[in-house]
Amino acid sequence: MQIESINPANLERNGAVETHDEEEVIECFVKARKAQQEWKRIQVLERASIIARVNESLVDQIDELSLLVCREVGKPPLEAFISEIYGAIDSTFHYYNSVSEVLGEEREIPLGFYSSLDKRSFVYRKPAGVVAVIGPFNFPFVIPFQQIVQSLIAGNGVVFKPSSEAVLVGEAIYNILHTIEELPEDLMQVVFGSGSKLGRVMVDEANRVIFTGSTNTGKAIMRRAANTLTPVALELGGKSAMVVLPDANMDRAVRAAAWGCFINSGQVCASVKRLFLHESIKDDFTSRLVEFTNKLVQGYPEEPGTDIGAMVNQEQMQLVLDAIERAREQGAKVLSGGRRNPDLEGYFIEPTLLGECTNSMDCVQQEIFGPVLVILSFSSEAEAIKMVNDNPYGLTSSIWTENIDRGKQFAREIDTGTMMVNECVYSFALAMTPWGGPKASGIGRTHGEYGFLEVTEPFHLNVDRYKEMDPWWMPYDKDFREIMDNFKHIAKSLVVKQ
Repeated sequence: MQIESINPANLERNGAVETHDEEEVIECFVKARKAQQEWKRIQVLERASIIARVNESLVDQIDELSLLVCREVGKPPLEAFISEIYGAIDSTFHYYNSVSEVLGEEREIPLGFYSSLDKRSFVYRKPAGVVAVIGPFNFPFVIPFQQIVQSLIAGNGVVFKPSSEAVLVGEAIYNILHTIEELPEDLMQVVFGSGSKLGRVMVDEANRVIFTGSTNTGKAIMRRAANTLTPVALELGGKSAMVVLPDANMDRAVRAAAWGCFINSGQVCASVKRLFLHESIKDDFTSRLVEFTNKLVQGYPEEPGTDIGAMVNQEQMQLVLDAIERAREQGAKVLSGGRRNPDLEGYFIEPTLLGECTNSMDCVQQEIFGPVLVILSFSSEAEAIKMVNDNPYGLTSSIWTENIDRGKQFAREIDTGTMMVNECVYSFALAMTPWGGPKASGIGRTHGEYGFLEVTEPFHLNVDRYKEMDPWWMPYDKDFREIMDNFKHIAKSLVVKQ
């Protein structure tokens, strides 16, 4: 059985891959686990050096990979390059340079009183084993690539299941990594198939699961992982807010709102989905944003000058159109777009702005994974904070003001994994920073130090050079009671006085 790859912009066939069944997936885990036993014994800096060689292949294939992403998911090739291929190259270079700081040989833990008894403790990071990486369709290259690279450098094996909407990109990731001659052949495996058919075995066989996708699927994975107590890192939905104060740089904020919402046709978990404007600037800002949005060029992604491409498939397009219709029914006003583009053959939704929204509307509370931005107003910062936090998601948001200290203070009040001052969306590209969020946006973190910690286990080593008997050992006789009296005096010295 095959999965066909269809270009969402012109509906032409890109190619196909053969699917795997559950038994084949299990065999992939067996092979990866066997290869990992030797791989984990290689020193971490040598592993990093081996994996970092992939950047040579990535640089050599920049244009081909960018075009492949374009044809599978519908974004312009240059957008695919800067948001995916460049990000993969940059993050690999960073992980190569930083891994020794996180996964060094040992870290001693001060033991306080116990040090006087010549006892020492050390912590090492051990690889988890075999990591299941389940990739998304919206950024099918950079997201799983970063997760795979960190897992391999940390000493793990990997079984990777790409989205069924981007199987050729998934195949390309596998092929690129296997241009590294020193990489054990079976260490990194790729499997193809729907999540409904392969998800169960992917979770059951893994030592770690990293999933990027919908909140509902993430919850199902977490429920399944509970059976084996397998740790999971889940990067799920988002409903990012952009709050604009009266003193913000208006020109920059208008451009940011448009780019932040319409990049990748709004199919970005961190994209700007809620625009909160202070009532004193609402009309002016909205007018400028409508004017700018109407000038954006939507078209076939491979054509020069295209700003906004296609949705990934018909199902996703229809979900977004249905959400726009519900917003209309609940009182939102379409200020721009609001429909399928009648002039283009593929799955195109015009960039859409919705005005006259209230915080209780579905279009404000629920994730709309498409080029739709809802606009709300507020009268005070306290009101804005309350409105932003009154939402199920918490991946990322932003505050726009020329007063940086004021912006930082506002940012600390928001329930989110990442908060930006005068910037939006792009922080996913910062491979050195933690990525993820609370609430319905997921659990765990990828990227940087935290990404390495997710795919390793802390291993505690205690070393004792004490020559005498430990004072708390049996027998519990008169001498023991005298020793315990001394410990009671020690306990009193540990009281923290206010």
